[in-house]
Amino acid sequence: MYLRVMKNRKSGDGFTLNDLIIFVSLLLLCGAIGVSYASFKSNSIAVLSPAFLWGIFAIFFWTLATISSLSRLQVAPAWQDQAWYWSAILACCPLISVLGAKRPTSRVWNWFIILPLIAVLGWPAVTVLVRYPDLVALKIQAPVYIGFVLVLVMGIGNYMGSRYGASAFFVGVAVMLSLWPISNSYLGDHDSVTRLRGFASLFCGFAVLHGFRQSIRPSPDESRFDKVWFDFRDAFGIVWSIRIQDRINQTAVKEKWCVRLGTEGFVWEDEASSDKREQTEERLRHTLYWLLRRFVDPIWIDERLNQQINTLDTSA
Repeated sequence: MYLRVMKNRKSGDGFTLNDLIIFVSLLLLCGAIGVSYASFKSNSIAVLSPAFLWGIFAIFFWTLATISSLSRLQVAPAWQDQAWYWSAILACCPLISVLGAKRPTSRVWNWFIILPLIAVLGWPAVTVLVRYPDLVALKIQAPVYIGFVLVLVMGIGNYMGSRYGASAFFVGVAVMLSLWPISNSYLGDHDSVTRLRGFASLFCGFAVLHGFRQSIRPSPDESRFDKVWFDFRDAFGIVWSIRIQDRINQTAVKEKWCVRLGTEGFVWEDEASSDKREQTEERLRHTLYWLLRRFVDPIWIDERLNQQINTLDTSA
């Protein structure tokens, strides 16, 4: 069977090895679309909804690009280049969208940051599209490739150290693999291009499915405050969590709390009295509601603190 596949791959007839890679990747991508939609429907953080929508759109477009690489469809290479290039751009959007997921910034972030980002990165493809119907192969120069690297460093770096760090990394690998065949320094043949794109789709589908698995993974036995903190850090990444961590620790020093927030969660002083700890917990609860009010709704915190909706006046 393997020899037959290899023979067909060389002759260009039948079901090739590249088609097998594409077919498996399509199965992963279809699963990724399903879990992405399920995650969007169950999402309770309003400011992250645009990131979920960008993610669904990106995976759907990536699936179409993967289908275009099937040899039986005989899609023109120029159109395949366009599909894969725009898929790579869209795959970057969810990661960057999270960086603006804060009220009221989230209302304009997609219009003034994401759409201009798409326009800038997509300009090389547009210059080729305007030649329709005489499309030529899309080739990107080193500055464009470097631009993608910088965008991915910002997006992926934001999730390093969180439960979604590996998924973000695999998305970056998928984007780089999909872009490499259309770089001006790539010298491979058509078969190697299809194979690289097939592996890119495998990484993309696996990244989404792994991220979904991480999202439903039970959290370790933490305190109720650690639960709030780790869920916030995993959802929004280190850019926002570091700022919140600094604010909490500044308040802790100023008000002489018996707790500090570190990389492993809240660290309580062993010698603190029960009255001191109870007082600190009350102030910490109020501070969390106040600092996170632009990111999540009070009920999101309530669910993690295992209490009724807090009636503290967060507008004070």
